[in-house]
Amino acid sequence: MVLVLAVCMGAINERTKGPLAPFCVGFSVTVDILAGGAVSGACMNPARAFGPAVVANHWSYHWIYWLGPLLASLLVGLLVRFVIGDEKTRLILRS
Repeated sequence: MVLVLAVCMGAINERTKGPLAPFCVGFSVTVDILAGGAVSGACMNPARAFGPAVVANHWSYHWIYWLGPLLASLLVGLLVRFVIGDEKTRLILRS
């Protein structure tokens, strides 16, 4: 969710995009890796988590790697569309 929000707000949104957008996206990837590295191996890509699951034949919690990014992208899409987007994309709270 942090990565998708950084991309949407730093590179796409007209009100908040700027020249430091690539730095913000890279920083969010670094934060994701440092925060989730010890817990889950910091797999932000479900396809990347699929390979080790096939090799190890370990499918217990593999559904989280697919459901998590889908729910996070839906949540970010709703946030941008309804609350924190620019005037062209936001549906409510327009100025």
